[in-house]
Amino acid sequence: MKLLAKPSLKRALTLFMFVCLAYSAYAQAPNSATSLPNLHPGFKDITYTGDTLYSIYPQKIVGESTCDAAARDELLRSMGSFAKGNSKTKYVIGCRGEKAVKAYEAQIPKVSGGYLIKITRDKVIIAANDAAGEYYGVRGLLALMKGKRALPCCEIRDWPSMPERGIIEGFYGNPYTHAERLSMFQFMGSYGMNVYVYGPKDDPYHRTHWRDPYPAKEASLIKELAETARYHHVEFVWAIHPGLDIQWNKADSLAILHKLEKMYDIGVRAFCVFFDDIGGEGTRAEKQADLLNFLHREFVMKHQNVAPLMMCPTQYNKSWTRGDYLHTLGTRMDPSVRIMWTGATVVDMIERDDMVWINEQINRKAYIWLNYPVTDYCIDHLLMGPTYGNGLDIAPMVSGFCSNPMEYAEASKISLFSIAEYTWNTPAYDAHASWNRAINFMAQTGLDEEALRIFCENNVDLGATGHGLRRYGESTDFPQTNDEDSLRAWFAQLKHASQMLIESTQAGTTAPALSQEISPWFEAGRIVAERGLRILNLRKALAQRDSLGFIQSYVAYTQLTEQGRALRSRDFSGSIKTAAPVVATLRVEPWLRAEAKRLEKEYRQAGYTYQLNVFPAQLIPDGTYFIKCDDKYLTDVTPQVPGAQALFVAERDTINPQRQEWTIELSPATNRYSLVCNQNRRYLNEVGRFGTNPYNELWNTYQITKAPNSDGFLIRNAQNGGTAWWRCNNEGNIGFSQESGSFFEIIPADN
Repeated sequence: MKLLAKPSLKRALTLFMFVCLAYSAYAQAPNSATSLPNLHPGFKDITYTGDTLYSIYPQKIVGESTCDAAARDELLRSMGSFAKGNSKTKYVIGCRGEKAVKAYEAQIPKVSGGYLIKITRDKVIIAANDAAGEYYGVRGLLALMKGKRALPCCEIRDWPSMPERGIIEGFYGNPYTHAERLSMFQFMGSYGMNVYVYGPKDDPYHRTHWRDPYPAKEASLIKELAETARYHHVEFVWAIHPGLDIQWNKADSLAILHKLEKMYDIGVRAFCVFFDDIGGEGTRAEKQADLLNFLHREFVMKHQNVAPLMMCPTQYNKSWTRGDYLHTLGTRMDPSVRIMWTGATVVDMIERDDMVWINEQINRKAYIWLNYPVTDYCIDHLLMGPTYGNGLDIAPMVSGFCSNPMEYAEASKISLFSIAEYTWNTPAYDAHASWNRAINFMAQTGLDEEALRIFCENNVDLGATGHGLRRYGESTDFPQTNDEDSLRAWFAQLKHASQMLIESTQAGTTAPALSQEISPWFEAGRIVAERGLRILNLRKALAQRDSLGFIQSYVAYTQLTEQGRALRSRDFSGSIKTAAPVVATLRVEPWLRAEAKRLEKEYRQAGYTYQLNVFPAQLIPDGTYFIKCDDKYLTDVTPQVPGAQALFVAERDTINPQRQEWTIELSPATNRYSLVCNQNRRYLNEVGRFGTNPYNELWNTYQITKAPNSDGFLIRNAQNGGTAWWRCNNEGNIGFSQESGSFFEIIPADN
């Protein structure tokens, strides 16, 4: 029966019909499977006949000696796990144009990587469009038969949605090790990714010493990378980054040409030129275009089997576009050169409108460089949540789609698994379902799946950054009420999961790559859970008027907090970046800080005097104050005007004193102060005006420190790079300085 349905309904209908047909067939089959085949990642076209293949082990494999090596190796390795029995099943594997599969050519998808799987009562055929299709066909078949002793007879046609699908090692930080790259190629091939762009910012022969050839040892490693990637049907793209000091002369053009020749000699067949994150002369669009044209003419056209060039422009996202830069590239550069693009901003998900805009600018389909799940700009976080936000209708509009991952190769595979599914079958992609499969995939290395899931659920958001991207689906099951039983159960669950993952690291034999790579975050999760349990103990002690128990729990909470702050990842000699791991920062961490502060205040207000010294000293106690500069009072002069400026005025207001009274409170979430005028509770924002947007603790809190050699204070914005010191300017409003600020008096309002 042929199932024809819209992509959004097709998976559900396919599974339903599969259940009906497979159950009927399996019910009659001795020793048949009792569960359905794993349809990962979801075939595009599948037809069932109602028959069953009862013996899946091959009696012989036609095409074994001529088919793709990786496909053959994978098939034979997997078949070795089945009992041979008296099978009469014949396997046939081959590519378009080969005699063995000639009868099926009309049914093979005419797409690179496309394949046909046909299962009858005595035969399994894998007929592919090319060698990659043979490999993907074998992988699809093995996914279908996983754990089964019989299969439904069917016909499957599958092919990738996007022509190039892969990874860009383009982050700032500790580059992947050689072993991590080799492991990544195997992972990529298994899940249909076919491009690996090698451009680690901290490889000196890629960037700072781009003119110099690799030494013999490093060159041999690159050679092995290219060969291993090719075996797994991954194109290894070597990138050069000359923009920092390129001279735009013949000598430098020839230096790049000679470098590419050297890389060609060791087996590289695909190349990219980066001009990202540079300034000065290197940013000139016409020079970049002329260089790429020169390399296309003098290198690509003069060598066999070299892929079309790729380039990363200087203006690689919409928010950075200026002048006619993109138009110049699009009209002056050979149309075969692929141009990379990160979206509307540096860190962005890609939707249809983004593609319409950029493709019109560059006169070709953009090559997507997705800056996710990379964390080089938020290194304390792991991004282990669902990968969502990219359009399901953009596949025809891209020339390629690659993800820039975290410097933690194994942890990145949670997201990369979903990127692989998204780029293979874009219209049918389901972010949450894919994420669940990714966790199951990672757990197969030996980790407890539920523990890993809990950990991932609390490592989703990347915090506030200058790039703006947020992932708000973190810790979604954290209780929104103050019910102690619910909270205690939640923290106990996180503690148990973290402890299980920690023990897997200590064992050394269970999931060593992932566990050892991110073990500091496992410990961070345990500490968050322990802190939460101590907070609940504080509540209990306060309710029971147990000052001793309260102080003991508070000290324990403080010690745990310091332990968490002391955690480090990649803290070794020669490390390029060292992270301070954090977990559950979106909802849980702010709750912990706020609750600790609230309980401390309740303890003080209850009149307890025992061990008050254990509480942190606060420079300015929460309260109501006047803020003065040059004997002038900071005042809400126009309280009815939205977004008005706060001004310094000479007169003390005795009629409406609230206009000059400010509630100053330390924010537990940021450890900075908020400034709210008592006249109508308007907060002061980062440009010295009364904010009209909802109050935001990250943007609208301020660092207040003692001024040197003075009784006054200095005030500095936390946002805008944390470099804007407040100044009282001649107009009486708040100005800003990057160097030093004015001295402010902060005087209790009851004085």
